[in-house]
Amino acid sequence: MSEVQTAPVARIVANDPRADSGRREIAVTAEAIAIDRCVAGVRMRLSLPTRSFRGVVLALQQGARGLFYRVALVHADPDLDVALAEADNEGDAARDWLAWARFFHLPRLTRGVRGGEAVVESRCGGIGAGTVQPRRRGWPLKARRSAISARRKAGMKGRVLPVHRDEREIVCYE
Repeated sequence: MSEVQTAPVARIVANDPRADSGRREIAVTAEAIAIDRCVAGVRMRLSLPTRSFRGVVLALQQGARGLFYRVALVHADPDLDVALAEADNEGDAARDWLAWARFFHLPRLTRGVRGGEAVVESRCGGIGAGTVQPRRRGWPLKARRSAISARRKAGMKGRVLPVHRDEREIVCYE
């Protein structure tokens, strides 16, 4: 069974201080993000499904040129974050932010200059992306037992079984 390969929607070159050349190449598709880089002479490709990312963040950042907006794909490992767009204008950044979140079907997040992160929209289409609901109460294996066995009580606590010492045990293997 062969997988259908889709052409990348975008190719991004980003700075990577640990790579030999100081950069990494990122190929973006709707299903996966591929990160190519060379570390210590070894070429590597990381292919991450988009569902492994937490969301698309709109971050306000302070740079040499002043405040600017960055739209990025956020992963649990900060080394795997992917910057998608940068803009000086809030309107342009917001349009990119909404478009990328819809493209990846991921929630929209915001991050301030100090680094606090908040969820703006946790629903993407018909899918809710929020906290995991707790499991239902009860014993999960109860459905596998018969009704009588599930209701059976434990034995008596005070009952002491007799111990027979110095007797020969008869065992039959037939």
